[in-house]
Amino acid sequence: MNFFTQIEPAPSGVLLNTDSRITALGSCFAQVIGQRLTYYKWPVVLNPLGVLFHPLALQDLVRRALLLDEFKENDLFKHEGRYHILALHGQYSSQDSKSLLIQANSDLKILRDGLTKATHVLITLGTAWAYQKSDNEVIVGNCHKLPGSFFNKKLLSVAEIQQGVAQIIELMAKYNAEAQLIFSVSPVRHTKDGMVQNSLGKAHLIAGLHGALNQGNNTPIVPKYFPAYELMMDQLRDYRFYKSDLIHPNDQGEEVVWEFFKDHWINPELEALLRQIKSIQQGLAHRPIHSDSTEHHNFVMQLKKRIENLERQYPHLKFD
Repeated sequence: MNFFTQIEPAPSGVLLNTDSRITALGSCFAQVIGQRLTYYKWPVVLNPLGVLFHPLALQDLVRRALLLDEFKENDLFKHEGRYHILALHGQYSSQDSKSLLIQANSDLKILRDGLTKATHVLITLGTAWAYQKSDNEVIVGNCHKLPGSFFNKKLLSVAEIQQGVAQIIELMAKYNAEAQLIFSVSPVRHTKDGMVQNSLGKAHLIAGLHGALNQGNNTPIVPKYFPAYELMMDQLRDYRFYKSDLIHPNDQGEEVVWEFFKDHWINPELEALLRQIKSIQQGLAHRPIHSDSTEHHNFVMQLKKRIENLERQYPHLKFD
């Protein structure tokens, strides 16, 4: 049974077309849709400052990017000779504080460019569980595998989540009112929090997110909800759609969610183009047994012609 046949497609005018530009942020599930869109040759800015899981970290990052509020020395946390930017993913850690700030601020500008030029912004919330520094209660984006005594665990309230999402919407409306915002809740289970706590956190996310989406706002942006979580929990409630860790969707599960996204958010007139791109991508991924054979040489030449013809027809497509 298909539980989602009654979901209305996205209103006309906000569907992805060949000239769409996408920015995808949030949990690792944002990577799934972002990478699929990249595969089909859309320009995608995908988590340029790394994966972030909870909505307040994402709200702070969007604010910093749009206001170009650069990271400074007081944003660094030093421990055992290394500097960390706790607002960001654990990749922002270095023994050289200056190079760390330069890299973070360079990536922040990439995100600002992506947010202000995007036609579509996809934001995936992963968990309502956050960590705050034990000395000053500042909420961090990532603990960087530092000692647990440095942090206290906190369940974000529904009101905090609703306010954080609402601020993202307001900021985007100010800096890019033409963008279509698409929010979702990641289906990936945060088992490190515990199964009961994971469900509680997802419930807070869903309630806070829908509260923000339904409260209305005085902006031209009408944000939408993509039911990634519900697809995995209800339609794909079978562990054959999960990887061996029983936490992350496997290729089959991701494909089902992608097909649903495609059916609801991509202009159906592009179906033939997507098939052509997929065929070319499969050709590029092909590894011949005999690379010096005449058959393979002819295959490569035909593939090259197909790419050239498609790039002439759609100048934005680049297979380099």
